[in-house]
Amino acid sequence: MNHRSTLLLACTALLSAPLQAQLQRIVVQGSGAPQVFTSIYDAVAAAQPNDKLYFSGGTFLADSGLTITMPLHFIGAGIHPDSTAATLPTVLTTNGSADFVFPTSASGSSFTGIRFNPDGELYYGTNGTDDDAVDMLFERCAFKYVRLGWVEPSTSSTTFNECVFYDGLGGYGGAATVERCIFQGGAIHIFRPSGLILRNSVVLDQRLQDSDNAIVENCVFTYNGAPLWQVHGVQITNCIINSAGMFSNSSGNTETNTIYSQTPAMTFVSETNGNYEFTDDLHLLPGSPGVNAGNDGTDIGLYGTSSPYKPGNVPYNPHFRSATIATATNPNGDLPVNIRVAAQTN
Repeated sequence: MNHRSTLLLACTALLSAPLQAQLQRIVVQGSGAPQVFTSIYDAVAAAQPNDKLYFSGGTFLADSGLTITMPLHFIGAGIHPDSTAATLPTVLTTNGSADFVFPTSASGSSFTGIRFNPDGELYYGTNGTDDDAVDMLFERCAFKYVRLGWVEPSTSSTTFNECVFYDGLGGYGGAATVERCIFQGGAIHIFRPSGLILRNSVVLDQRLQDSDNAIVENCVFTYNGAPLWQVHGVQITNCIINSAGMFSNSSGNTETNTIYSQTPAMTFVSETNGNYEFTDDLHLLPGSPGVNAGNDGTDIGLYGTSSPYKPGNVPYNPHFRSATIATATNPNGDLPVNIRVAAQTN
């Protein structure tokens, strides 16, 4: 089956979900013919290493939690209501205290356009012997809490691009590159002896703490106090902070080009309560001193760099803008379908 036919099958199966809620689908695509499932457990069981799993919009329940034991690539419909009107957001959830677990054998996995477990957590491994997943990638995803290791030092490595963290990020010895991400509700902590690179991110009313030798660039911290606490050897440059001082209970750090005493109301187009809502606009105000003040000459915060934060957190492939599927066939036996799709460059 050629790529175009495969994509058409995946799109047809995925689009049926928002229009008929009982028809949520997961398309597994790999070396063999595409397979379609309704259960996340069945889809993962059928997948082979490095297969792609395309999720329709809607909520998929892994009631007792889910452990990924091979490299897989999950592609959801998105997390932002404004960009998932035709599909609904993709939410992977569990019951109660069950969690999503990625042991060392999940190394090389990637995830885009997915909200993970709004009531639970995401862990690397379950103890110090299986918490070393490497080359992990999360793009335009949302989480409650993420823990990247159990025993320091973990050798896990992860990239987070344009993600939303609702209850913090714990390194526990793991390494992470975090770019253009949003944090609220929990600290960024326990990256030591080294391993955190934090760039062009917004940290709402929370701190970076209990971490060593981090590199922090072009970020906004709205915490009303020293935003870096109990850190050592951190290099921080070109950041906006809400307070008059950067460090507390810390030593051996270097600080360059900080913009002090900037409240959220002085910084963002729309964000004042410390809680991120999708209706917030985290562009810098035109008069903010952070405009073009990043170490690369672009804005501090999400909308700096040569690849700014993408409005709507739209996944790279595909973006369905609208879908109308008739409830019955016409007199010729055809099912009328009208789908509008926007091309994505990243």
